[in-house]
Amino acid sequence: MAQLSVGQRSLVGALAVLTTVGYGALYYAQPLLAVAVEQERGWTRAQTGLAFTLALLVSAFLAPLVGRALDEKGGRKLLSLGALSGSLAFLLLAFTSSSLPFVFGWLLAGVAMALVFYEAAFTVLGQQMQGAARTRATLTITLVAGLASTIFVPLTTASLGHFGLRGTFLGLAALLLLMVGVAWWGIPAGERPDKVQTTPQAFQPDRRFHRLTLAFTLARVVTVGIGLQLAPMLLAAGENPALAATLTGLLGLAALPGRVLFVSLLGRVGAWRLTRALCLQLALGSLLLCFRDHLAPIVLGIIVFGLASGALTLARAEVLTQGYPAQMFGAANGHLARPVNLAQALTPLGMGLLLTFTGDCVPSLLLLALLGLGAAWMLGGGSGNGP
Repeated sequence: MAQLSVGQRSLVGALAVLTTVGYGALYYAQPLLAVAVEQERGWTRAQTGLAFTLALLVSAFLAPLVGRALDEKGGRKLLSLGALSGSLAFLLLAFTSSSLPFVFGWLLAGVAMALVFYEAAFTVLGQQMQGAARTRATLTITLVAGLASTIFVPLTTASLGHFGLRGTFLGLAALLLLMVGVAWWGIPAGERPDKVQTTPQAFQPDRRFHRLTLAFTLARVVTVGIGLQLAPMLLAAGENPALAATLTGLLGLAALPGRVLFVSLLGRVGAWRLTRALCLQLALGSLLLCFRDHLAPIVLGIIVFGLASGALTLARAEVLTQGYPAQMFGAANGHLARPVNLAQALTPLGMGLLLTFTGDCVPSLLLLALLGLGAAWMLGGGSGNGP
């Protein structure tokens, strides 16, 4: 980061902290908060799960609108508004005891997700930085934010034990309110460096973009599907809970070196071909997990899969940046984000129905492997600069 100016370093630091807290509070803390809500208020998993699913759907449907707004206005006010929305959402959740305000609180949290998760952060970064500096900055942000679950799962657990449900909601609200200041301080105000004097041409999805969208949507189904099933699958196979938790943690841990490897290979392989290889890795990792009675292929599958899933976060930003000008990156990213995030929201339901119907996780693992191959096929025939 020494090559960056003071302002650019402040931007990268602010986005790294904002996305880490955003994912930690709004996403990774949710399962723990849901269990606490169910225990304290006597609600069902269906009630808490529906509220969170609706939040993810709100985030998905807002993605194109947010992308266009970022293209037009820059990110300082919008990302600050996202952090404020998250803070208000948790403030509401802390003081409600009925289901309707609870759902509304998570809908407001969905607005925050659309404004503080990677899609918005990468758009702002692309407006301020280009080339190798932007790639290194993206890596830095994802390496830091990749620790969100590592930080917020034990933090939320400890907070629930010491301060209870309301105290935890209020603590997360205060933390997100602090992020309003971080975003306002770290994101430049005024006209963007890439701003052109003429009105930029409106984004029009082309055949290449539709292929990218389908590929990343299928890949998201695979990554979410494996993330949901890994721990239950290991427990069902007779592994002890400690080993199952360790192996599940390995899946997230492998994502970090995967991102570093992606950046090191990017210049030699090209973003398009490298992304295709990552989709093939997802398929291979899913197939290896089918050997659930043998630990060696399971561990190998987790590592192969984790490396690929982590690198795909960077791959998406790279292929979009190389294919579309900075003036319309937000619109392109927003259009791609909607089906990808919809897939993320609906995959748990689909995987649950499939498991209920088959009674076994192997059919779903085979399906996910086929979807990974489908994602790679959609990217077939490309070069380092796209097809």
